[in-house]
Amino acid sequence: MVLILSKQSAEEYESARLIQSFADRNIDVMLAHPDDFDLIINKNLKKGIKYKGESFELPKLVLVRFGAGILPFQLAVIRHFQQAGILCINTADSIEIVKDKLRTSQILSKERIAIPNTMMVRFPIDDGLVENHIGFPCVVKVVTGSYGEGVYLCEKKRDYRKLMEFIDSLGNKKTMIVQEYLGDHPGEDLRVLVVGGEVIGAMKRTAPEGDFRANITNGGTGSKFELTDEIIEIARSTARVLGLDIAGIDLLFDKRGFRVCEANSNPGFNGFDTYCNFDVAGIIADYIQQRLTKK
Repeated sequence: MVLILSKQSAEEYESARLIQSFADRNIDVMLAHPDDFDLIINKNLKKGIKYKGESFELPKLVLVRFGAGILPFQLAVIRHFQQAGILCINTADSIEIVKDKLRTSQILSKERIAIPNTMMVRFPIDDGLVENHIGFPCVVKVVTGSYGEGVYLCEKKRDYRKLMEFIDSLGNKKTMIVQEYLGDHPGEDLRVLVVGGEVIGAMKRTAPEGDFRANITNGGTGSKFELTDEIIEIARSTARVLGLDIAGIDLLFDKRGFRVCEANSNPGFNGFDTYCNFDVAGIIADYIQQRLTKK
């Protein structure tokens, strides 16, 4: 049995497609929210996992459909399954790494994978440091976020200063990161899907009018994009160094090629299916089936 950990209901598109794809391959599947589990820590880790207060049949594999919004208890549930000897895709460690955009940038930089110039911002703000090392326009992001939330474009130094003053006035001293703005293809990026170390395809995303964020969930549109050796190499390498079995790698267009904007441990695939005529759930189910066979 495969357990899908997700906050989505069985009727929502991606969950429904995954459930159907597993059924088509005669793989039993269970959909559950991690908050419905209780963990009892004792000598027998397997017996210490309860679902809605009751014992249940342990899965052979856990497919985790959580990304940057995952909470500490939900990570603990995944780790408990792992420590009980159950394969989890993706692992708690890899999800936690990519949840943190700054940590992700540090790892990619160490591995010499191309990223935008990035710096961490702390209060009080030294906008001169930003001007000298990043420049304007620049992109300001919260360290943890997804679906384009918490991402701002500052065209000029005064825009940046006003944004920081506003954040400071809220008493919210969250760690922020600032990245250089790559304006070669304004409002466009690539979402590259990687499953099991193989690059499945790429989708060019285009932001809605008046926005620079190209996320499909924010009203962006998509179109199939032809894979190149460079795209395949950078996406595959990014997923590998971050420990992701299933990943959505976002690439920015640059006059020198591509740079990694961020990585996602729970890539949505409705847009891929819609705009690129993919069957992503089927591809994921095939990969899971292979992993179950190897076990």
